Amino acid sequence: MGELVQTLVTQSPDGGSALLSMVLPIGIMVVVMWLFMIRPERKKQTEHQDFLGSLKRGDEIVLNSGIIGKVQAVDERTLTVEVADKVRLRVLKVSVSGPAARFLGGGDGDKVPKLDEKADKKDEEKAEKKAS
Repeated sequence: MGELVQTLVTQSPDGGSALLSMVLPIGIMVVVMWLFMIRPERKKQTEHQDFLGSLKRGDEIVLNSGIIGKVQAVDERTLTVEVADKVRLRVLKVSVSGPAARFLGGGDGDKVPKLDEKADKKDEEKAEKKAS
């Protein structure tokens, strides 16, 4: 490798610009790739890790499979998630996609009805249909 560099430097008429013209575009491509691909992905990963670390009982989450549930218990590597009344799943933390509010109605958790409220509304609608 050193011989190649020395040959390029000695053969170039201006004493080293050939080496610079080869290395500079590669360096620019590496910097651009880091700015547009690697850095945002790392930021996303750290945000997700922070989210997983801050999970607590009562948080509504979405699993990678699309299942929505409420966290009932948090262990070091697993969660117990209630997906329906008295139906609980034990899942790995890495299978959590994110907070339910992000997937159901934007980033505001107050605008999204809670799981229990949705079930109550459906029960009320069924009762109204039976009554009429």
